[in-house]
Amino acid sequence: MVAESSDNIWYVAYGSNLLSQRFYAYLTGGPIPGSGTVQEGSRDATLPVASRPVRIDRPLGFGWSAHRWENGGVCFVDPHRVDPGATFGRAWLITVEQLTDVWSQENGWVVGEQHIDDAVDLDALETDRSLVADEGWYRRLEYLGSFDGAPMVTITCADPPEPNPSGQLYLDVVGRGLIETWDLSPVEAADYLAASVGNSGVVDRETLAAQLTAGPVQ
Repeated sequence: MVAESSDNIWYVAYGSNLLSQRFYAYLTGGPIPGSGTVQEGSRDATLPVASRPVRIDRPLGFGWSAHRWENGGVCFVDPHRVDPGATFGRAWLITVEQLTDVWSQENGWVVGEQHIDDAVDLDALETDRSLVADEGWYRRLEYLGSFDGAPMVTITCADPPEPNPSGQLYLDVVGRGLIETWDLSPVEAADYLAASVGNSGVVDRETLAAQLTAGPVQ
């Protein structure tokens, strides 16, 4: 079927959008914690109906060079590799229209412009497993199955970028999201992030754990 904009869908986050304060900026608009960037927000600013921790069967990596995050790497999941339970995620139950607006903001598109259709063909997405736009780091919608009658979709790259370690501010936001979503300790969150592609051998686990223990970086 072609989904109406009000239909619910599980958007599965794995990076900075694990943290509710950061993800809500995509819906309501406003500043991103840890970054000077202000989000445009979605046409429908309603907060998610629900959220739940989920495991993503794709490996996590860090790549690109994001200006708003100290030119460090940002998260992606590799759409071409299956690795059962590899990545800690968080599923947010939002509308299809909100998903398209989040997707637009992830890629720097203007919300409401027709880079993608507002009506996502869920049957085609389930059959093809992905939908790829023409431009943007995060131009791929990846189908992950369904839960409680609603499809589960994540946003990632079309092809993995070259690895690049993340900066302190981004790791702080992602780490706090892991702690909030999965009730991990700062040490567990630091171990997980420091072992990921792009960060491995570069990010110091003990330093990151101490940072997460100390509280949000200002």
